[in-house]
Amino acid sequence: MTLRIGILGAARVATYAMIAPAQEVDGVSVQAVAARDPERARAYADQHGIARAYADYRTLIEADDVDAVYVALPPNLHAGWSIAALAAGKPVLCEKPFALTTADARAMVAAEAAHGGLLMEAQHSHYHPLAARMRAMVAGGMLGDISAVTASFTIDFPPTPGELRYDRRVGGGALWDLGVYPLYWARSALGVEPTVAAAAQRWLDDDRAEGADIATKARLTTPHGTDIAVDCAFDQPFAATIRFTGSRGWLDIRNPLAPQRGHDVRWMIDGREGSEEFPGPSTYVHQLAAFRDAVLNSAPVATRGEDSLATMQLMAAIDSLARTGVRHAD
Repeated sequence: MTLRIGILGAARVATYAMIAPAQEVDGVSVQAVAARDPERARAYADQHGIARAYADYRTLIEADDVDAVYVALPPNLHAGWSIAALAAGKPVLCEKPFALTTADARAMVAAEAAHGGLLMEAQHSHYHPLAARMRAMVAGGMLGDISAVTASFTIDFPPTPGELRYDRRVGGGALWDLGVYPLYWARSALGVEPTVAAAAQRWLDDDRAEGADIATKARLTTPHGTDIAVDCAFDQPFAATIRFTGSRGWLDIRNPLAPQRGHDVRWMIDGREGSEEFPGPSTYVHQLAAFRDAVLNSAPVATRGEDSLATMQLMAAIDSLARTGVRHAD
């Protein structure tokens, strides 16, 4: 059986996160795309060899020749269209961040349960063997008791007119766009839910109330006393890193985000140093294969439900503390 996927949003992210990996994953095809502009949808379909182009999102999610939906829309549209797809009986792969608010995230999780469907967050790096190895080393105790974690994701992305990444109303800002990754890496590896201790931001045009954040830093702690430092920024050179320090040693990873574009994994345990490499398909190929197996074979996936909600709650708490000095009550 081939899983026929429809894309909501003629977006750039879909080209590398769905269309390209679909060429490598058996049993998957990109069947359709929908956009608010019919001409844009048709041009996108023609460019990428997609059979059908729909002039609106609802027609796609109700189409008989679409088995599952990939939501590549801005975060403020994730909740409404993910819920609509679930109500239409379609499994959903939704881009991160999962939603714009924790209330939206709760509604999405509730809809998944109510309709008995699958709503998977596109935390693509989770499904790569490098991430599995990271979780095994940390949660498995190879580093001993973890005392500290530092995680960072920065890019050099100056603001331009109309750029959605700088529009807070649709889910823009460094925290929502970038910070979701290091927060997820840390909490998924530690296997416990941290709490936010401190947070600071720099905002576009110094608009503390409404402006998108250019950079965010946060300190978190776990019930076991692990100190976590996370930072993200739009005005720094590219860097995606995470380091775990434990009682038996440390683990350093460069580019857990997209190991297929080059990575470095080094560790020291009980005085012995080592390094590892993880060649093979991209994070997006692994993610799409996991989504296919979940839909067709009921295979379990980690990035869904309460797990996605937990990341959203952390981001909301960081944003609230940085902007108002008050911890987000959820």
